[in-house]
Amino acid sequence: MVARGSRRSMRRVVYDQLETESRRQKGLSAANRVLVLVILSSIVLYTLETEVAFRTGQGGIFVLLNNVFLWVFAAEFVLRLWSAGAEARFGGRGGLWAYVKANRFMLAVDFIAFAPELLCFLAVPSPPSFLRSFRVIRLLKIARYFPAFRLVLDALRSCYRELLVALSLSTALWYLSSVVLYACEGEAQPEKFGSIVRAMWWGVATLTTVGYGDVYPETAVGKVAAGLFAVVGIGTVALPSGILAGAFIEQYRTRRQARAAETGKN
Repeated sequence: MVARGSRRSMRRVVYDQLETESRRQKGLSAANRVLVLVILSSIVLYTLETEVAFRTGQGGIFVLLNNVFLWVFAAEFVLRLWSAGAEARFGGRGGLWAYVKANRFMLAVDFIAFAPELLCFLAVPSPPSFLRSFRVIRLLKIARYFPAFRLVLDALRSCYRELLVALSLSTALWYLSSVVLYACEGEAQPEKFGSIVRAMWWGVATLTTVGYGDVYPETAVGKVAAGLFAVVGIGTVALPSGILAGAFIEQYRTRRQARAAETGKN
């Protein structure tokens, strides 16, 4: 009984140290401060590692530090799952699955931040370079510790269906514009618009309003069509921004109302 009680109290301590929402005091716990420092340090390390001047002669240090970071993130992930039972709503049979469902997004981020590279490292001493790009995912881990980041993630979760619709509309318009410009300019500029695939580069540059100017129509019909698609492209690019801005404002208003209600009760 003593051992079981001691294990439960240890779980409670670990849970309170890792889960920001379980703390009654303001600010981050000691463990979370360390994790934030590790996250930022790993991003800085990855940035410097891509520069040959820093990597030359210091490769061993980079590898050692990255391996330490990988094991820290792995230990954090395991401890989060282990300590979840300390919370009443995550205790008992099925409690772990309830915790995973309640935190599936951030747990997925935590897993991707270390697992692909660590598993490959255990099998192959020198993992492929593309696996290092997964380290950028660690920036999303910061959202757990700062309310402003969580607000953005909550806004994204609340409007992801609308964003998918906007993305589908943009993709369809991109393809349609490429087909039209291929039909209008294919014979006049075969090296630039000789196929739909080639015309797609013009579609990307135009609909995103970047306008590199390296590919542009020369025929009268092509110019008219390009002008129409350029105008429509402005609205298409602005659509996801409006959706996200509306979701962000809604989440902010909801949090303010919840905070006001909580203050009123107290």
